Amino acid sequence: MLAQLPGRKFFSFLLFLLISLCSAGQKFVIGVIPDTQHEVTYKPEMFMKQMEWLAAKHDSLNMPFVLHVGDIVDLNNDKEYSIVSDGFALLDKIKVPYAICPGNHDNASVRADTSLAAPGDRSVNLRITDKFNSYFPVKRYSNQKGRFEKNKSDNAYYVFKAGGVKWLVVTLEFCARHEAVEWANLIIQKFPKHNVIILTHSHLTARGKLEEEDSEGDLSPKEIFDTMIVKHPNIRLVLCGHTGTSTWRTDSGTHGNTIYQILQDYQNEDNGGGYIRLLEIDPSEGTINGKMYSPIYNKIKDDYSKIAISGVEFVGND
Repeated sequence: MLAQLPGRKFFSFLLFLLISLCSAGQKFVIGVIPDTQHEVTYKPEMFMKQMEWLAAKHDSLNMPFVLHVGDIVDLNNDKEYSIVSDGFALLDKIKVPYAICPGNHDNASVRADTSLAAPGDRSVNLRITDKFNSYFPVKRYSNQKGRFEKNKSDNAYYVFKAGGVKWLVVTLEFCARHEAVEWANLIIQKFPKHNVIILTHSHLTARGKLEEEDSEGDLSPKEIFDTMIVKHPNIRLVLCGHTGTSTWRTDSGTHGNTIYQILQDYQNEDNGGGYIRLLEIDPSEGTINGKMYSPIYNKIKDDYSKIAISGVEFVGND
């Protein structure tokens, strides 16, 4: 059949085939932004430098998606949300998709003038995310395919393809409600051929253990792990922040899959330090490598924050 194609068409077909084969196994980088609450409050120029760098480097790094682990702001006010919104507008402009999971500061549980708890029932206030969703309405998320609640991206899901395999990102609210977790269970079941990334604010402690406290939310991270994360054979990654350090751990799912859980949060180090987790994934080689890079200091942290994982079994990489 190939021999019957005219010369120009045959050459075009071979070129298309070569590009397809090369891109199928191509490694890529996911940019993971740790808690930016103190940057936005005290050093907004540091936050903007992060976003400018991501926008400038997304093409050369082959970065198909950017993720934020929550606590995008420290105070529940328009000034701080405007700063964050302007930063992400740099990604909107060049059409780089992203997902944000709300942290415990991205809601009405904190005041507008101080990070102290707002009046009222904290467990109720945690779910009041009107300001978060007004600055980041559903229409801003180009790859978002659905959500737990109408016009609210607190719990939502996104799809993309990179490295020759399919990916599903599920964002979960802080210490999620039972109903939100059940919704996530159903969504993940609908995408058995996708590699799943769970993006949630609180998951690991600073010592790399599963967080067992609910912080006045609903379910604790440990309860969410036991009732959802451990049950799905295609969950590969859990990304989180909240506890002010960098660590990671693995656990086995009930189907024998390995679940890689990675924490990144530098809010207490120079108000965040402008660090970004650069998570390099190569499905063809079965590797995940991570490093913390700061565009402010043009420095990679040379410490325990570095990650080198091999033998990863990705879904769809047969």
